[in-house]
Amino acid sequence: MLKDTVRTDAYQDFIYENKHIFKDKVVLDVGCGTGILSMFCAKAGAKMVIAVDNSDIIDKARENVFDNGLADTVKCLRGKIEEVTLPVTKVDIIVSEWMGYCLLYEAMLDSVLWARDHYLAPNGLMVPSQTTLHIAPLTDPDYIADHVSFWQFVYGFSMSSMLANIYDEVLIRDLKSSILAADSTPFLQLPLHATTTADLTFTDRSFSMQLNEDIDALDGWVIWFDTFFLPSRDDVVPQNAHAEEWAKKGGKGVAFTTGPGGPETHWRQGVLLIDHSKRKAEALKKGQVIKGQIGYKKREENSRELDIEIKWDVEGSEERGKQVWFMR
Repeated sequence: MLKDTVRTDAYQDFIYENKHIFKDKVVLDVGCGTGILSMFCAKAGAKMVIAVDNSDIIDKARENVFDNGLADTVKCLRGKIEEVTLPVTKVDIIVSEWMGYCLLYEAMLDSVLWARDHYLAPNGLMVPSQTTLHIAPLTDPDYIADHVSFWQFVYGFSMSSMLANIYDEVLIRDLKSSILAADSTPFLQLPLHATTTADLTFTDRSFSMQLNEDIDALDGWVIWFDTFFLPSRDDVVPQNAHAEEWAKKGGKGVAFTTGPGGPETHWRQGVLLIDHSKRKAEALKKGQVIKGQIGYKKREENSRELDIEIKWDVEGSEERGKQVWFMR
């Protein structure tokens, strides 16, 4: 994770460029890992940083803090944020790197929101402040040929067993923007000062997009997220904002994208291939509009696992469908 410079630089840039926000403040780092974010906050002038993690990494974080001469400022606690006892009743800032694949797979957001509701002061700041999920249609005949069609006939033999779950599982890949058949559309914004756990499960987030080229087939969908670090809880991210254009357009704070329009991150993008075995794929024309709905559902057996359902319909075409993909 530390080698993901896009992610780590975004946190460092925001904290160091806004030292006036952190100076003399009490900061809570939820899921602190190695302690890197806690040490950024301490270096920025925080009065106290409480670093919490429920794994053995907390011992390494404690060593890292001591070795860097920050033990008087950073207090490391082991345990779940819901169970540990903090040395204060309220904090001024909560910082956390909680995001998972497709944003919410194996994410810690439930715990971060719990910490916000129990410990964040009334005018406190969440870092980051907002995330936005995007979806775009995928058309990539080369990928389909190499990873799907190839296994159907290999030296005269069928090896279709190699395709197990390829249409059922969300694949994590780093893609080029050239394989997107339309501009992405945001389908979920999570302003972290107001988001509730109920917002993390949904069935009917609508999307609409217009194809920007002729395509032989709608091969699937691509999902990614943008993250925004804002200096004030009153700052607002427009619904159509894109992180890769945030700084150029004068946006406050810092932003990064995990999408094809930016440098690769360890999150990459979620790829959801459409199973055309029951309905043959149809060629589509530039300008046709795709409308649909997307849902995220947590599994009852494990709340960090996800099922993603997408329904879609292409205007002026027989291309439509409904499919569920899983993340385990």
